[in-house]
Amino acid sequence: MIVSPRDDRFARKGDDVALDASQMLGSPQLAGVKVNPRGMAKRVARNVSGGLPARLAYGTSSPVTSETPHFGRLAYLVVTESELALVTLKSGIVRVFLNEVVQRVPRTTVHSAELGGGVAPPLTINFADGGSWQVEVPRPSKRYATTVVSLLNGS
Repeated sequence: MIVSPRDDRFARKGDDVALDASQMLGSPQLAGVKVNPRGMAKRVARNVSGGLPARLAYGTSSPVTSETPHFGRLAYLVVTESELALVTLKSGIVRVFLNEVVQRVPRTTVHSAELGGGVAPPLTINFADGGSWQVEVPRPSKRYATTVVSLLNGS
């Protein structure tokens, strides 16, 4: 695949946004953050170091009760003026690329957003109907997650 220097799916030197889903969603992206499924960091730690160290670092597992769409191991949570979207990411040799939109919901249905702490901070998005999405934010992406949370909470 040949990429032109102006291809909007890729970051350019000096850009504030590493990935831009504006063209894919049809409206300007205000913020976005890479996310993993809930429990991903613990699974990786368990595979690398064994069960006991993973339990010590991440605690015991609790059942997942959210309605988070399935998206594989990595996705991009995007906030636009009118909606929240979850976009799958495709891994390249060096970087990731936007792949396809998994789900879009109007921002008016978002009740609140909360970002936890820790090695892989949990991000919970609560909806007005009582449902929620629960994902984990990779540690290097935490600063982008705070912007997403601020926008969703109306700050």
